[in-house]
Amino acid sequence: MAPGREQGIVLVVVLWLMVAMAIGGALVVAWTRERVADAQRGRDASADLIDAVGTRDTLLFLASTIPTTRAGLPSVAATPAEIAARRLDEFGGLDRSPRGREIPLDGTPLQGLGAVRLQVQDESGLVGLALLEPRGAAALLEAAGAGRLPPGRAEALADALLDYADADDLRRLSGAEQREYERADLPPPPGRPLLAPAELRAVHGWHALDAAVRDAAIDLATTAYSGAFNLNTAPQALVAAIADDCTERCRARLAARLESPFENGAHFEQDTGARLPGDRAVDFRVAPSDALRLTLSGRTGRAWRMHVRLTPLADRTGPWTVEAAYRMPRPPADDAPAPIRSPLFAATPLD
Repeated sequence: MAPGREQGIVLVVVLWLMVAMAIGGALVVAWTRERVADAQRGRDASADLIDAVGTRDTLLFLASTIPTTRAGLPSVAATPAEIAARRLDEFGGLDRSPRGREIPLDGTPLQGLGAVRLQVQDESGLVGLALLEPRGAAALLEAAGAGRLPPGRAEALADALLDYADADDLRRLSGAEQREYERADLPPPPGRPLLAPAELRAVHGWHALDAAVRDAAIDLATTAYSGAFNLNTAPQALVAAIADDCTERCRARLAARLESPFENGAHFEQDTGARLPGDRAVDFRVAPSDALRLTLSGRTGRAWRMHVRLTPLADRTGPWTVEAAYRMPRPPADDAPAPIRSPLFAATPLD
């Protein structure tokens, strides 16, 4: 073989080796970067988990030691002067006047410890599913984006939910029992109250709703009993759907609740120009209940949702009870979280 040709073959082999080494090096670099990214995500997830636990426990410490007001949960304890003034007042223990710097309990996105986002929702500001009436079902779905329901639709959904939860096999006028579930190819109703709002997906009639509307309704509902409906902590769209004739004036006033919460049902009607259905003094409230829903999410992964009931008078047990906890999709991060103005949530330790 001629020397020139041999040199050409060697050159080609060398070039192929260089290409292979370059490709191999690129693959090693890509693999290394991917492993570094995985390690970074793992580190962030571990840090977020620690911060989520700290955020949860700090929030529950505040909730179990500081009385709530109409504006939410105060972020700092009352001063000795405030405590003394309340003790001297005959009704001081019932005073729920805002003190300023409250943590909102209406699901507003909040900045917890580290990179954790927190939403605290007073469950008396949600639609109760235990004894849902047609008007409540209509308001729930309207607030969820379904618009006005056709005649009879709200009654059918409310009856189906009641049939799902009761232990008998007697079908309500517009309800559904085992036969209707078999026809819809659904598992039979369990004959017990719902364990979580997400169970609405298994209820006859509710299962056929638009998925986005149904998911929004699940987020606006609760299985906890908290008494009257809270006008100060309910999502604005839900209050607007429940009240009659909630115009632009009404919606604008709802947007100002954090700075100027409603004092009672009459105050709500006076300021908004809307009317409340039923008995405004019995069916509606303005102070938070003892049932809270916490949603915590980090930078990646799914969120945690917890249903907590404060138990300050419980004998030989903790000051709160976690009634349920489960994973859920992370809430959308469209709005920047509001800071919690408390030294316990400060970004850096205080001197």
